[in-house]
Amino acid sequence: MDNNQKIKGIIFDIDGTLILNGQPFSGAIETISLLRKADILLRFITNTTVKTAEQLGSSLRAWGFDIQDNEIMTSVTACLQFIDKNYPDKAGLLAIPETLAPQFTKIKQTKNNPTFVVLGDLDEAFDYAILNQVFNYIRDDAQLITFHRNLYFFREQKTWLDSGAFTFALEQATGQKALVMGKPAPAMFEIAIASMQLNKNEVIVVGDDVLTDIQGAENAGLTGYLVATGKFKPEQLNEYHISPENHLRNIKDILNILGIDK
Repeated sequence: MDNNQKIKGIIFDIDGTLILNGQPFSGAIETISLLRKADILLRFITNTTVKTAEQLGSSLRAWGFDIQDNEIMTSVTACLQFIDKNYPDKAGLLAIPETLAPQFTKIKQTKNNPTFVVLGDLDEAFDYAILNQVFNYIRDDAQLITFHRNLYFFREQKTWLDSGAFTFALEQATGQKALVMGKPAPAMFEIAIASMQLNKNEVIVVGDDVLTDIQGAENAGLTGYLVATGKFKPEQLNEYHISPENHLRNIKDILNILGIDK
């Protein structure tokens, strides 16, 4: 980083960067606290859809993080804003978990020639009938909107297939490219920057996933720092041309980058 460049804000990924399998990483809580004391503005973005920003904020505070609900942006937040802007008078099909339904009450819904289909993290509710229904709506010109492209996620000390895998399958089968609301699309990053009222050259991104966090930062015109936790694999440094300056062995290393005393 250019020493003359003053960083005023950081966008953090959550799962794999701050926490993993329901436990904070060593030094993560302290790092957030020290960044607060240094007057760095913070935002936290996530592709998860199983919890609202309020639920995530409650969990993070219970672990000891100094994080407020309005600092958290989810792919659901970005999706709602996109539909409101681009399909204000159109109706769509919502293939989403019941837990998300309260957030979509203002979205018009139909099973008769929907203009768009929102595909969410149905988890174990994914089955052939739902996927085939969505497949045929897309073939009839409905636009596929998805929260993210994550192929897998962590839970209960294991990896689990995520909805991004089904998104790829539907794209291959229909020939249509999904509109992605979460990382690595720029939408959530831009919402976070706007909420901080900062310029892009004043904001950096810290995350563990080179495909969503680091690529997403690049897509949004931001500098990304890849931390060696969560989904990180050492071979990614060469494969994705991550410079030593943009590689953090531990989340605490971001303090060194910014010249903040530990």
